[in-house]
Amino acid sequence: MTTRRMGIVAGLVVLLAIAIALATCSGKPAADEPSPAPPATAGAEASGSAAPAVGDDAGTQGAIELTPALLQAYAKGLRKEVEIIRRPGRGTHYGVKVSKFGEEGPEVAAAAGLSIEEYQAVQEVVGRIFTTLNFQGKIGPPRSIDLAEADPVWKARLEGDPFDELSPSSARALRDHMDVLVPPWSEIVGMTAQND
Repeated sequence: MTTRRMGIVAGLVVLLAIAIALATCSGKPAADEPSPAPPATAGAEASGSAAPAVGDDAGTQGAIELTPALLQAYAKGLRKEVEIIRRPGRGTHYGVKVSKFGEEGPEVAAAAGLSIEEYQAVQEVVGRIFTTLNFQGKIGPPRSIDLAEADPVWKARLEGDPFDELSPSSARALRDHMDVLVPPWSEIVGMTAQND
């Protein structure tokens, strides 16, 4: 493994550790952060999707409850991300940052029919599960992690079933939508990782 690739893997591990730390926080926004959007938003109503519910079982306290409608909307957003990354002259060395700043994030959220906050919430949960599945060699382009150098949290995640982190209904919904979510997610990972 090249030094650059090891650096990228180390960076991914650090980002994942930060995401885990943030996910385990109290869920209260910092003083300078806007409060989360209310459950029912115009984007969700326009798309006909149910507003996200907060799960409280199977260790998913504070995580968004994945529903078929949310996952179908998220699949549309992923396809829009692929389209944006492939635009001539843009370059594929970085993905699409979905935030209210810039032009790409609102474009992705609009394609999904979700608010930016809803899209980010689904992206965080699905991305965490898919990243684990990817490093387990079960989906996506081949990527690996040196378990000898990985922290214990990563080792535990890679040895378990990532769907166990979800409520039973969220896990079932995500499993049922793998066929529409994995291809664009894998394509995004493949395009953004090809330059390492």
